[in-house]
Amino acid sequence: MKISYINGVCVHHDAISNAIRDELGFLNDAGYRDVHLYTHACDYSDLPHSCVERTSNIALSPHFQASDIVVFHFGVYYPLFDLLPAAPKGSKRIVVFHNVTPKELVPSRDHWLIEKSFVQLDNIRWADRVVCDSTSNLQVLEGRGIRTDAVVVPLAITSALAAPETKPSFDDDQIRIAFVGRFTRAKGPQDLLRAMECVLRREQRCSALAGRVRLDLIGNLQFSDASLLAQLDHDIRRLRESFPQLEIHLQGNASDQLKHSILASADMFVLPTYHEGFCVPIIEAIASGCSVVAYGNSNVPAITGGLARLVATADIDALAGAVVSGMAQVRSHDWRQGEASGYRRYLQGARAHVAQFAPPVVARRFLDALSLA
Repeated sequence: MKISYINGVCVHHDAISNAIRDELGFLNDAGYRDVHLYTHACDYSDLPHSCVERTSNIALSPHFQASDIVVFHFGVYYPLFDLLPAAPKGSKRIVVFHNVTPKELVPSRDHWLIEKSFVQLDNIRWADRVVCDSTSNLQVLEGRGIRTDAVVVPLAITSALAAPETKPSFDDDQIRIAFVGRFTRAKGPQDLLRAMECVLRREQRCSALAGRVRLDLIGNLQFSDASLLAQLDHDIRRLRESFPQLEIHLQGNASDQLKHSILASADMFVLPTYHEGFCVPIIEAIASGCSVVAYGNSNVPAITGGLARLVATADIDALAGAVVSGMAQVRSHDWRQGEASGYRRYLQGARAHVAQFAPPVVARRFLDALSLA
């Protein structure tokens, strides 16, 4: 059986690219090895792929023409997605849909890209089946009147993440907070810094709350907003000067090893995101034993599974209040020492929740979605 994969890019630090790598691994493990990826750019020499400039380069490929299944991923406009209606006759056309960021959440200079993305989204009507990362993504399609046969299959969490039995703060009393996401306004790092300023000012007024805090912000610089990065850098320097108890680090393009180390050490994970089709970082944080605070929109309530403090989107005061509550909890004796409650109890629920995203579980569901299980 021949299978073709098509996406704009397959690069480091990109969620859709990671999903493609996972799926190619699932297919290989299941014995389907005649698989080829067509893309504009690929960072992974171990993947069977061809870098192409235009759709005609794919259309003329013998492997593509003989394919039994053609899998397209879609999360933003890319020219190769226009090949979907021209997939080989008799092939099964599959689209894996990752949602499209709403136009109001991206810089005005990129509005054209989002507009083209939503126009191109209608190509999905040509698919035989669409695989959605989440129910939220399926609802986006239904809201646009796209009634293609659909199934929900979550992304796999392939990282070797394991929550430690205790956090470093249990010994040194420094509360560690992590953020993972692109440095764009849609992910909310600017809201996090504003909320942290509110939190630290509250601590100045109430000595019972006072204590050392470390904040790590991890993000892919390639897919970030340069003007926002400049603003974040300015705000970080100002916060450092104003609050000596705050240690803050912006970790651009952090390695997976560094990210995992930061999450394993972190007491809390705060993500004031304005829109999520899935959100791998939240699952990684829960798997690492982090108490989560986030805005309760899009797929966030579903992905957190009742294990997070969720507040209204863009409500900085509520976000700061949730962070204060979370810090008080992770500083408490009950959280650190309690058996029936606290951190150990949280880990039980976290491990049960994360289990549904384990690669073997997701692989079975994905192969079934392709009618290959």
